[in-house]
Amino acid sequence: MADWLPERLPEDIDAERAFLATCCAPGAGFAASEAVFALAEEDFVHPAHRAVFRALRTLIEAQVEVNSLTLKDALDQDDSLNKVGGYPGLVELLAGEDVERPQVLADLIRRKAKLRRLVHLGAQLVRQAAEEDEPPEVLVDQTAQSLFHLAQGDAKAKGLLPIQTVADDAMERLHERLEGRLSPGVRVGFSRFDELTQGFQPGNLIVLAARPGIGKTALALNWVLRAAQERDGRPGHCGAFFSLEMSHEEVFLRLLAAQSQTNMKDLQSGRATGRLDHVMRSRDELVQMPLFICDQASITVPQIQNMIVKQGSQSNRRVEFVLIDYLQLLSSPENSRGAKQNEAVRIGEISRGLKLMAKDFGIPVVVLSQLNREVEHRTGGRPQLSDLRDSGAIEQDADMVAFIHRKMIPSANEEPDPSAELIVAKHRNGPTAIIQLHFQGEYAMYREMVRETSSYA
Repeated sequence: MADWLPERLPEDIDAERAFLATCCAPGAGFAASEAVFALAEEDFVHPAHRAVFRALRTLIEAQVEVNSLTLKDALDQDDSLNKVGGYPGLVELLAGEDVERPQVLADLIRRKAKLRRLVHLGAQLVRQAAEEDEPPEVLVDQTAQSLFHLAQGDAKAKGLLPIQTVADDAMERLHERLEGRLSPGVRVGFSRFDELTQGFQPGNLIVLAARPGIGKTALALNWVLRAAQERDGRPGHCGAFFSLEMSHEEVFLRLLAAQSQTNMKDLQSGRATGRLDHVMRSRDELVQMPLFICDQASITVPQIQNMIVKQGSQSNRRVEFVLIDYLQLLSSPENSRGAKQNEAVRIGEISRGLKLMAKDFGIPVVVLSQLNREVEHRTGGRPQLSDLRDSGAIEQDADMVAFIHRKMIPSANEEPDPSAELIVAKHRNGPTAIIQLHFQGEYAMYREMVRETSSYA
């Protein structure tokens, strides 16, 4: 790796020395503790500074008075006293310049450390690409994930917040919603469902599950379509639809059928000539919507994150919600330990990754999921949470779990029953319920029925 690094890396040895001298000075107290816990051992360049920082943090965590003698003892127990030149070296280090606000030095040290990590990450990418260690797609995936984690590092390390700060932030968002400046959530155009959920909330993972052939994708695309439409003077939400099963053309045709109320088979066969003007108007409406479609068959959660970041940097519209069709088809990263484990563990890791993605980006993530075969042998066939396929982690990670329930496929002499139920079986922030739907298969479309919503227990 050294051959690929520049001769000089971003660092400030004097700032490290002054920081340690300040935090170890008599009476440093709370300001020193706050600054120390804002840093990590690897943020320091000099080995002696790392050793003293580790000893300092140990003493603060144990609530032991910090002075040269207690530091000497902590270093001695860690077999690190020789790294600072013994006790005389420690005393000399602590005699450095003392500043009034150690947090200023902590910010400087952290900034230099982050720049060093970027340099190392770039050097690693150059070396791996030059030596062809991995396929380029894997290298891009790994680098994007590392950059994302580096960018999110400070946001994740918030620590304890005073209730006043939390209240101020919450009330500011509440006022924005009351004044119409902030949408309460991503609403999907189903009135009773939107009333129940108040829209899909930022940071939430929503799972929509059903048996194969029931119409998961149709309902998901209905949600995407209506969420992206301008409504009540508000611009539509910018959405990204990841289809791991259908091509982008198939996805578009389904959207077009629903938007134009044209039979899917007529669109696919070219027999919709009598409605061509209406179809073209619907096409013009669709292309004005803030929608993005990806039909990459083998895709990982880090790759999805990378695409969201890239889209946000290339336009003035950030992605506001993500929908993935479907969970069991997502791939594990090449370097994932779950790739060599059983399917339940693999799906559990992916599910957790999706929840973290929703939280890190502050957007709702909707993922479709298959159900296991047990539901087919149950009287009535109504799904329940234990039917989620492959992993109980899906239920655990999800903020909301909804099922589509329709009658089993009829025999050859029976007409299909268009009635369906949208069962909200888990709702972390609200009630559960059963919402009656009507499925129009020719348009790949669901509608809410007039009947009242019933409770789900």
